[in-house]
Amino acid sequence: MKILLTGGRGQVGSEFAEYVEQNPSLGIELCLTDLHNLDICDRNQVRSTVEDFQPQWIVHLAALTAVDLCEDEVDLAYSVNAIGTRNLVQAAEAVGAKVCYISTDYVFDGEGSTPYREWDKPNPKSVYGKSKLAGEQEIRPSDLIIRTSWVMGKYGSNILKTMIRLAQGEGEVKFVGDQVGSPTVVSDLIKTIIELVTSDQGGVFHATNGGSLSWFQLCKFVFQEVGADPSRVIEISSEQLDSSRKAPRPKFSVLDNMALRLTKANPLPDYRESVAGLVETLLKG
Repeated sequence: MKILLTGGRGQVGSEFAEYVEQNPSLGIELCLTDLHNLDICDRNQVRSTVEDFQPQWIVHLAALTAVDLCEDEVDLAYSVNAIGTRNLVQAAEAVGAKVCYISTDYVFDGEGSTPYREWDKPNPKSVYGKSKLAGEQEIRPSDLIIRTSWVMGKYGSNILKTMIRLAQGEGEVKFVGDQVGSPTVVSDLIKTIIELVTSDQGGVFHATNGGSLSWFQLCKFVFQEVGADPSRVIEISSEQLDSSRKAPRPKFSVLDNMALRLTKANPLPDYRESVAGLVETLLKG
């Protein structure tokens, strides 16, 4: 199978490419692209790249994910997250390929109290969430949308690496206890993407690790895994956060992986197992 990957140098893309390289039995030929060799906002460049490679699938990871920047750069957010996706879908249509679009819990308003199902109505509150939903709306019914949340992996910057660094320091650290979600470890997400793509699935799927907790609880868990004193982690409310954070964060963004369950796809492991494994990997350097 020939897969064109966007966002190939990002947090998920880097591990995706590494996993495919280390598992030749998957039979995947990968065309890895990122901003250095493909500007998804350039329709002609996208069309040319896709026509040259002739993929069966485009796994679309590229996105503007800086949620506070999106509040200031609205046109840029929509250009990357919506128009970029439109360009890829049109190019895929021309060569008979399908698109797997990675989306986000931010498409929901976070005001619920039960996990969001794939068929629940989105209601994004931030420009980032609205632009990612706009990207979803460019996707054809036969294509694949995978929504995920709280993504953390080996590469790039993420909150887990911040928590480990804080655990290795001294003094109190503060995290919010009123924002609840589910972590997603990149190595697990990649396997789900590949499973859904290689089985030619379409439609919307939620893909997160099992279980849910607050950022405060996650930080305490990470401190325990590192061997630091979890009592150093102090719970605060969202109202106590830095007021310079422009984008509203969902208070409750737990995703129910119902479509994975109903299609008998492999579930992602519980977050405790996967986060603990990632912490161990990161500590080994």
